[in-house]
Amino acid sequence: MQPLLHIAHQEAVKLLVVEDHPVYLEGLSYILKKLDNKLALTSVHSTKEAIELLQDAPDFDLALIDLCLPDGGGLSILRYLSEHKLFIPAVILSASEEPKDVYKAKVAGASGFISKASNSELIIQAIRKILNGDHYWPDFYSESASENIPERPSLTPRQLEVLQLVAEGLPNKRICQLLNVSEHTVKSYMKLLFSELNVHNRTECARVAIELGLLDD
Repeated sequence: MQPLLHIAHQEAVKLLVVEDHPVYLEGLSYILKKLDNKLALTSVHSTKEAIELLQDAPDFDLALIDLCLPDGGGLSILRYLSEHKLFIPAVILSASEEPKDVYKAKVAGASGFISKASNSELIIQAIRKILNGDHYWPDFYSESASENIPERPSLTPRQLEVLQLVAEGLPNKRICQLLNVSEHTVKSYMKLLFSELNVHNRTECARVAIELGLLDD
């Protein structure tokens, strides 16, 4: 059996799978166990469980994360890894074959994107590639698909709060009430968000924020 990593005296490779569909998880687990004799597989079913586990045991070699989870999308886990400087290669799993979803995963820090329609051979090939320090992006994705999408800006937690409320369609006065700040402060946040996202109105602001994976799913 071909080893996952070309390293002498390899220790057990620790994989984390975050997947809420039992049937897909069972099939994926079967495929993953074929990867190598030395494999420690841990699975959880939600964003909350994943983050709690990463808080206690952040020593995984790879995380495979479903894009759509019941309590928040997989991108929120990628953001958690980035914000807490947990350098764990992460791969997004999804039934989607939309280039924009691959791009969102990429800018959120994913090392790869695997379609759930992929066969076992492709899944194993992609995971071997990532564990050896490379990236894997599906054939339906190309860099040209994201040429007109701006780079993901670095926003503060408060700015992200305002952005989330804007995307929910709330007016400035309601945002003031919810965040307990003045209308002048909210207008200042809006001006900064428009500048950072290179947009001119609230609709564009929400659209670009979704494309960049800045909002809670």
